[in-house]
Amino acid sequence: MKEIITFFIRNYKLTITLSIFLIFYGLIGMRKMNAESYPSVNFAMANIETRYPGATPEDIETKITKKIEDKIRTVSGLKDVRSFSQSGLSKIFVRIDMDNENVNVKEVMNDLEKAVDGVSDLPQDLIDDPKFLEIKSEEFPAIELALIGDNTDRKRDLLADQLKEELEDNKRVLGVRLTGYMKREFRIKLKQDKLAAFHIGLDEVLRTIAARNVNIPGGNLKQADNQLLVRLEGKVKDAKDLSQTVIRSNFSGQKVTLADVADVLDSEEEPVVLASYNGKPATLLIVTKKGGADTIKLVGDVEKVLARYKEQYNGYEFSVYNNEALKVKNKLDVLYSNAVSGLVLVVVFLLIFLPGRIGIMASFSLPLAVMATLGIMPALGLNLNAITILALVIALGMLVDNSVVIAENFTRLKQDGMNTLDASIESVQQLWLPISATAFTTIAAFMPMLVTKGIMGQFIKAIPIVVSISLFISLLESFFLLPMRLRLFGGKVATKEQTKANWFDGVIVKFEKLMDQFLTRRYLVAGGFGLLIFGSFALMAFGNKFILFPAEQTEMYIARLEMPKGSTIEKTNVVINKVSSEIEKAIPDYIKSLVGRAGNSQGRPDDPKGKEGDYVGM
Repeated sequence: MKEIITFFIRNYKLTITLSIFLIFYGLIGMRKMNAESYPSVNFAMANIETRYPGATPEDIETKITKKIEDKIRTVSGLKDVRSFSQSGLSKIFVRIDMDNENVNVKEVMNDLEKAVDGVSDLPQDLIDDPKFLEIKSEEFPAIELALIGDNTDRKRDLLADQLKEELEDNKRVLGVRLTGYMKREFRIKLKQDKLAAFHIGLDEVLRTIAARNVNIPGGNLKQADNQLLVRLEGKVKDAKDLSQTVIRSNFSGQKVTLADVADVLDSEEEPVVLASYNGKPATLLIVTKKGGADTIKLVGDVEKVLARYKEQYNGYEFSVYNNEALKVKNKLDVLYSNAVSGLVLVVVFLLIFLPGRIGIMASFSLPLAVMATLGIMPALGLNLNAITILALVIALGMLVDNSVVIAENFTRLKQDGMNTLDASIESVQQLWLPISATAFTTIAAFMPMLVTKGIMGQFIKAIPIVVSISLFISLLESFFLLPMRLRLFGGKVATKEQTKANWFDGVIVKFEKLMDQFLTRRYLVAGGFGLLIFGSFALMAFGNKFILFPAEQTEMYIARLEMPKGSTIEKTNVVINKVSSEIEKAIPDYIKSLVGRAGNSQGRPDDPKGKEGDYVGM
């Protein structure tokens, strides 16, 4: 140990270069890391949703839910399966037993999806196949915004779809979900008297329309030097195009078109969800980010696009009502403020108890250890998020402890008359073993968090990693880099004979007297501390609640609304807007935005209380 310390002291240029390298290494690491709210976590959950409009809850249960559920239960490795059947909708929520070491979550998820695809005896008239959705942490929004304005001829919805496509081109965006958006739909209102006059049945009309709207590949047309792709395209472009569809014709040139027997309207589908923002009809855009993507940069990109859209479409209002980047910035500010204030406090107290330059040299250990930790984090796949920032804040208070003890020992040795070189070597030589034991004891206290299973284990695994790395780097820095700084800048220390008495000498005398009293009454002191410890255990058992992470200040409140079954979505929307208006009147000073949804009361993809249907809202 002594030889290694001596090497770093004598080769001080190398040691200074290493110290500067740690600073730049940390800056490079910070540039590589992305800022996000929480780490990417596999929830090992899946949601299977099947729509069957017009079916009763009983039909949904027997014809869809039961059959899919029976197929799902053949897959091994599941923790539980919950199902919900309502009019027109079947929902099945599955959790995989990720706590079981023999279960591979990815394989079970693939088996689940195959099982759902393998259900063959579902109703033949299902519009869409069952929708399988794996719930991941990336499914939660990075930014949510509302587009408010006129929706005549679907102008607002078309603008929302255009904005969605542009946002999805961003490499950081996983996807954009539209809420309150209605797709284009042609409506054909048949005239019964006209059908009867032309002797045309409904089936004939349906067959003709189905044959009219086609897009069929026809192979290749080969020529001498090239070949052409042949396609038969009959896609409907607009209502006029559809109305000219020929239903029946004869050899004399007479024909009956769709316009002769029906009114064709270029309209929109029946609403599944109606959305509102502060009581105004709106289309909501929910932007989710890719795993590990930088939330702050993603939101910055979205805001640039929105600024351009606001200029181009000044008749519409674009309002952001949920911005995860603000929360991430707040967490980063906590880290920076803790680091700066911690460094200032360390320097102040070191200057009080140690000679000036020695105190400053010891305080350099804090930024060096922090920057080295930030440099290593990207190599381990860690980003700056609520968990890693928490770990860094925990470690900040311990990173300078080793340097303080070594610097104080160096000062004592100098006061005893030892030369600077020997004092800088001996100060580490005497204390490296107990300091290492202290640091590794702290690391050992955090290590059990690595074996925590389940979702919580995935969330908190970064804490022991970051704390352990930072403490280990702090050890190395105080053993090999700090002695060089003490050697170069700690030469002027007065000996005990030269040192005048100061205020702290009186404190030392009083402390020694107190310790004498404790030692002479050791049984009484031991009993008192025993009562204190057992009393603490009693308070922990009966008085305290265990909460791993304290709840943050609540920013969002959800009110769910359920109308009588059979209510239309328009009626539900009216009631939601009334409730929103009453809330705004009651607490106007506390509300930033009120977002209403009729037809859906699901707060997040895995929301167990969420429902869908015309009679529910939130």
